[in-house]
Amino acid sequence: MSQDDVEWSHETVVKRLASEMFRGALVATLVTVGVCLVVWTVVEGLPGLLAALVGGLVACLSSIATLVLMRKTAALPVQFIMVAALGGFMGKLIMLVLVMFLLRKFPVLHVNALGITMAATILVATFMEVRASKRSRSQMVVPTPGGA
Repeated sequence: MSQDDVEWSHETVVKRLASEMFRGALVATLVTVGVCLVVWTVVEGLPGLLAALVGGLVACLSSIATLVLMRKTAALPVQFIMVAALGGFMGKLIMLVLVMFLLRKFPVLHVNALGITMAATILVATFMEVRASKRSRSQMVVPTPGGA
């Protein structure tokens, strides 16, 4: 099936954009987690490694959740997608604060390694998603039938 055979609806465009954002962020995010794992292992040993691993995992899962939310709401009207995006963002912030609050009680995890790894991974993933979105070929206006 060629691109000419694809019916370009709002849902198709949003789903394609989510896929492009995932591909755009994947490598840079994994490299960020890898660098944090190495750095925190050297700096803090096993507690640093474990904390960086947990922080990277939580950050990656939260980034994936954003893209899943984007794909799941693609068929909804734009206003609902924006509400879902805001709700997803708030949910992500609350979840990350809860994770930091709950996991800091475990002495086997280095708090700074956990927090800095989470922050770095989320920043890199978000930057790469925005970059992929700006470069996307999916950003287009889909006219409605009859021009209405």
